[in-house]
Amino acid sequence: MINKAGKKNFILVSGANLIVAFLDLFLTYIGTPTLTLEGNPLITELSLGWPALIGINFIVSAGLIGMAYYAHIKYKPLESNERDVKRFVNDITYGDPDIKSFAGARWPKYWGPQMACMCWAVTIAVPIARMLIVIEWIMIDFRLYFPPYFRLVSLFPLGRIDFFTAVILAWIFSFVWINLEHRKNLERLDALEETEKDENGEI
Repeated sequence: MINKAGKKNFILVSGANLIVAFLDLFLTYIGTPTLTLEGNPLITELSLGWPALIGINFIVSAGLIGMAYYAHIKYKPLESNERDVKRFVNDITYGDPDIKSFAGARWPKYWGPQMACMCWAVTIAVPIARMLIVIEWIMIDFRLYFPPYFRLVSLFPLGRIDFFTAVILAWIFSFVWINLEHRKNLERLDALEETEKDENGEI
């Protein structure tokens, strides 16, 4: 049975990614129909045209929708008896809350939470980061002169401020996912304790 909240979040995240992708393509067409100003290295370096750019956007959007589906619908959270967040993470990752390991030093026992965390974080980070490109195209298309922004963009390799922003945001959002999952697990444990008290006749 599909969780209603998960379905709603899946639709919102997928919709956001599709809308931003459309805006990016639409504003690109207005600003540079011949793609001379396009910043995608796959287009500029290989001299590919609109079919390739549309194809790339289709593949990326399909991938993001698939990731959103896994994070919000397909993934079933692992249950843990741990209340401490660090022990909780170790439990759902390595199957041992007492394990001593630096991040990435051991292979996870359970890959599901790793995949769900990554998918959840990336599918939220990408549309936010991509909005920077949409804003950039709006400024170009409507001749809005704002030098500080373009100076900031120039600091990034190939001007891909969106890529680096997406990476940073995904890293931040991964911690948000962990805290949300930990909170849900705490609520589950609290509910179990209340049920046990009711069954034992405790007040």
